[in-house]
Amino acid sequence: MSRRTREPKLDALLPPILSLIEQDPPNAYSAHQKALTTTARLAKSGHGAMAVEILSAAARELLKRGEAASGSELGVRMVEIMGETGVEVSDQSRATVTQLLALTPPAGPWRKKLADAAVKWSARACPAGDPSLNQYLGELNYKDRLFEPAEQYLLNAGKRDSGTLLADMLFEWGGKGAEDPGAYAARGVLPFLAMSPPNILAATSFLQRYLSLLSSPSSPQKDIFILTAQGVQLTTSPTLNFLQLAVLTVQRAPAPGASAVQARGMDGGVARDWQQLVGRYRRIAGNDGVLAQKEVLEVLDAISTGVFLIPPPRGGNDMLQSLMGSLFGGGGGGMGAIGAR
Repeated sequence: MSRRTREPKLDALLPPILSLIEQDPPNAYSAHQKALTTTARLAKSGHGAMAVEILSAAARELLKRGEAASGSELGVRMVEIMGETGVEVSDQSRATVTQLLALTPPAGPWRKKLADAAVKWSARACPAGDPSLNQYLGELNYKDRLFEPAEQYLLNAGKRDSGTLLADMLFEWGGKGAEDPGAYAARGVLPFLAMSPPNILAATSFLQRYLSLLSSPSSPQKDIFILTAQGVQLTTSPTLNFLQLAVLTVQRAPAPGASAVQARGMDGGVARDWQQLVGRYRRIAGNDGVLAQKEVLEVLDAISTGVFLIPPPRGGNDMLQSLMGSLFGGGGGGMGAIGAR
C-alpha cells in the first residue's frame, strides 16, 4: 500500500523562516538559505503560489530589518518563480512586487536588480514592461533624486501622468529653468515620438506641463514666451518651437501599415513637411544647438524612418557631411549627451 504524499502547508513552512529573522540579531543568512531551499522544493512540486507567498513574506521582513542583500535576492527569486509559473500582471501581483521595491534602499545595486527582474517578468504583455510598474519605479526613483533611472522608467511607462511627472523632474534637473530648457525638453518629447506607434499623449502632456513650468512667475525663463498661435507657444528658443511643431507633424504621420509610396503620395506628403521642419530648425539652431547633438540626430533619424517611412541615408553620407562641415567651418567633434553643456 503506497504512502500518500502530505500536502505542504504555509503555516508549517513559513514560521521557521520568520523565526530566524526575528532573532536579535537576525540570522539573515540562515533565513535566506532556508527560504530558497523550501521554495525550490515547492516550485518543483507544483506549489508555485505558496513559494511566492513565502518568498514575499521572508523578503519583506528581511528588508524591514535592513538586510538589503538577502531580502532583495529573495525578491528576485520570487519574481522569477512568478514568471516560471505564469503569474499574470494584475493589481495584486504588481502590489506584491512594489511592496518589496518600496522597502529596498536606493543605495547599492539591490533595488536595480529587483526592478530589472520585475520589469522582465512584466514584459510578456508589453515589451518595455508593464506601464503601471514602470510608472511606480519612475516615481520611486524621482522621490530619491535618482533622475537618470527615473527618466527611463517614465519614458517606458508612456502614460499621460508619466509625461507630466517627467516634465516636473526634467525641469528640476535643469535647475528649474536655469539651464537651457530646450535640451531638457528634447529628452522629454523626442523619445515618445520615436516609439512605435508614436506616443502623442505622453509627449503632449509633457510639453504642456513643461511649458507651464517655464512660464511660471518664479521661472528665469518666463520672458522667453512671445505669443500663442494655432496652439503653439512661440518662444525665443528654436528647440522649444521645433518640439511643439514636431508633435503636430507626427500627429499627421502615415497610418500604421501604409507603404512608403502611399505615405509620400505625389507631392511628398507629410514626410516632406517633416524633412523641411527638421532642416529649417537645424539651420536656425546652428552647429552648437541642441538639434545638432549626436543623440538628438539619432532620434530624429529614427522618427524619419520609423514614423514617416523615409529611407535612411545611404552609406558614406556621414563621411561626406563631416568633409563638408570641415570645408565650411562646421564642427567635427562629437556632441555630449542631450542636455550636457
